[in-house]
Amino acid sequence: METINGLRKSEAVELAFKIGFEGEREKTNCAQESFHAISSTLGIRNSLVFKCLSALEAGGGITTAGSCGAFSGSLVAFSYYFGRTYDQWEEGKSYIKASILGQKLYKKFIKQFDAVVCNNIHKKIYGRTFKLMDEDNLGIDKVVLKEFEKMGAHTHMCSTVVGLAAAWSVDILWDKIPKDRNMENIPGMEEALRNFKPTEI
Repeated sequence: METINGLRKSEAVELAFKIGFEGEREKTNCAQESFHAISSTLGIRNSLVFKCLSALEAGGGITTAGSCGAFSGSLVAFSYYFGRTYDQWEEGKSYIKASILGQKLYKKFIKQFDAVVCNNIHKKIYGRTFKLMDEDNLGIDKVVLKEFEKMGAHTHMCSTVVGLAAAWSVDILWDKIPKDRNMENIPGMEEALRNFKPTEI
């Protein structure tokens, strides 16, 4: 049976959902949490990539005006595996495999939420939008944030969006990335030691 990071496909998809949901509920930042869930599930955690996702939360810069962070963080996971390298870029080569995987995720977002833009997803799932950015002082508008949290943003709403993005992404990546080596025919230590004697000629 094929596994990645010791998990069967169904287990990996479910684990990615749970890690994404829990991370967004407890620590927030949809972009970081989606990447964290995918990368933890598939065994590719990368602290620098994770850090670089920080400002993509809540539509980018907490503006809610751009792509959903869960969508963006998932695209970065696709690029981690299949993004264009510096060598390809310097040679002027086009390489869009990561983007094609991103289009598969886009279709799932459209089917579920009719959108990939943060405030449009808010409109779909909350019935209204939230302008989380404090326009005058920069940062977060604490009054709007309080309303956002009251409507379940980080108890179950945005947490579910992140969990779904991570689960969908693992499902999309599954058939494209290397699987664990099959170790079923390799003996364990005890069995190897029992057989630890020369073969008779």
